[in-house]
Amino acid sequence: MTSYIDHLETLSRKQLMVVLARQHHERTQPVAVVGMGCRLPGGLDDPDELWNALREGRVLPTESAGVPEDSLGRPRWNLAAPDLAPLAGRLRQGAYLTDVDLFDADRFGIGAQEARDMDPQQRLLLEVAAQALADANLSRERLRGRTTGVYAVAGPVEYPHAWLRGGLPGDGLSAHMSTGSSPSAFSGRIALSLGLDGPAVTVDTASSSMLTAVHLAVRALRARECDVALVGTCNLLLSPFGTGILDRAGMLSPTGRSRPFTRHADGHVRGEGCGVVVLKRYADAVADGDRPYALVRGSAVHAQGDRPGISVAPARGQRTVIERALQDADVAPEDVQYVEAQANGSRIGGQIEAETLADAYARRSPDAPPLYVGSCKANLGYLETASGAPGLMKTVLALAHAEIPPQPGEDEPDPDIPWGRTALRLAAKPQPWPTRGRRRAAVSGFGFCGTLAHVVLESVPERPAAAESGPAGTGEGAGPWPLLLSAHTAEALARTAARLHRHLRRRADWTPAAVCRTLAEGRDHLAARYAAVVHDRAGLLAALERAAAAGQEPGLDDAHGAHDAHGAHDAHGAHDAHGAHDADGAPGRAADAVRHARRHIAGEAPATDEWWTAEAPRPDLLHLPGPALVGRRHWPDHHNWI
Repeated sequence: MTSYIDHLETLSRKQLMVVLARQHHERTQPVAVVGMGCRLPGGLDDPDELWNALREGRVLPTESAGVPEDSLGRPRWNLAAPDLAPLAGRLRQGAYLTDVDLFDADRFGIGAQEARDMDPQQRLLLEVAAQALADANLSRERLRGRTTGVYAVAGPVEYPHAWLRGGLPGDGLSAHMSTGSSPSAFSGRIALSLGLDGPAVTVDTASSSMLTAVHLAVRALRARECDVALVGTCNLLLSPFGTGILDRAGMLSPTGRSRPFTRHADGHVRGEGCGVVVLKRYADAVADGDRPYALVRGSAVHAQGDRPGISVAPARGQRTVIERALQDADVAPEDVQYVEAQANGSRIGGQIEAETLADAYARRSPDAPPLYVGSCKANLGYLETASGAPGLMKTVLALAHAEIPPQPGEDEPDPDIPWGRTALRLAAKPQPWPTRGRRRAAVSGFGFCGTLAHVVLESVPERPAAAESGPAGTGEGAGPWPLLLSAHTAEALARTAARLHRHLRRRADWTPAAVCRTLAEGRDHLAARYAAVVHDRAGLLAALERAAAAGQEPGLDDAHGAHDAHGAHDAHGAHDAHGAHDADGAPGRAADAVRHARRHIAGEAPATDEWWTAEAPRPDLLHLPGPALVGRRHWPDHHNWI
């Protein structure tokens, strides 16, 4: 410290100001959300599907869900069992995932015995983390030399509970059961299986866990403890007795629905799900050519020590955490236009939170700028430890789309919330963002043991679209391009192609060049490989359709599915370097595309710097679905509580 002070004394006033300005920038710099992955109830398995469901105002029929089933069609719980029969009504209500017994252990190099003894929450979190990295276009090659932090949330670990109820056979113990049921393994497993070097931290602050983990990750990024951060959470309801405990506590909705901010709010319905986000310093995201969804500007975590009970989230504590998050973000309260609330369906809780938001965000007058509030727990149920993930992702997507999704139940608002005397609003339909220019929003999470978290978000500054270009800088639409796909098995490869085909068919915001660059640079290139040379959108979609077709073997594809190692053709008849021409008769370009495709099939890494040179504008990297996974059953029979 003394030597540092001595150094500062040698600086001029201007130099000191520069030092302080740099330190302030490091402490407050924005952090970009560059990738997301999810598996949520209702079959919502990627950010696009989540956004479409929210925008359409879909509400899961949680009141009549029934008991979730495994991949064999067997119920998770036998409700006729004497100890479960009293809970049958509540257990039939929920927002459940199906097939949680499936896991693609081969993709991550995990043996069958170890996979079976891993808590399914670990397994699901690992699979979704891989999807989020793919959405962020962070292959192992692009992560090489970077420090990557893992901030994983671990809630209740209920997988071993079935052993206690059903007992184990004499040889049923396994060395893998220790790490398989340890909360610390939630983060360690991701770091190991994905080859990530950096801090690996497991977090549990109950329902505020996801936002608490974001808070820790943002600070680590700003302090340069890591260059990339994965933040994720998962919640599975494997034991039936947790539902009985919460019902006894009076927390669950008798009608089986979460209806926050409405006159019918009567508690919450339990839910399952998993969500992961990938974070980078915004300056690094810009330098890497990423397309961030949104920016984290500030956050705070707080517990009010003088609250009346451990599960109480007092108004004073809520206001404190909001004020500190706004201070961290250097954002005025009236400049925030939307808040994704904790509101889980508790009527009194929703009333306290609404009043606190009106106070903390300076919306006590109806003449103030409108502050829209919402909670996707009305759509998806209350995912408890994982509830922060869909709320955060919803808000990030709303900022990206400049639109606030409708709030279910808006037509029957709680009359005890002073809507008319404040500027609080519920969106009745997809609502264009209420301000032009910079959009700001926030997300709240309250843990039932008292830890409150709040994250302030902002839209990404507009930037001009990159011009599409090939190696010669030929401009928009100048093909051909090498389409390179891979997966760990032929079955996974076919599913990957089908998934990409579905995604691209329903969107218009892509070009063949951008898709091909994304798949070449942003993916790990695994053992089962497919390549084609494409000239336009129709050709690219057709190639994906062929790759997804039953019986299509990995390899270099011509228009008819041939795999000629000596003279393979692209869809327009261009062939290899012995005399290839592109569709316009120009020699060389089609041959180069075939050469790159052949190198991919031969197991070489793609030479993207040769195809998209630094001298010409490169096509954008896109958010595309990652490689498909092929789940196999890893589940002891006695874990079905039969």
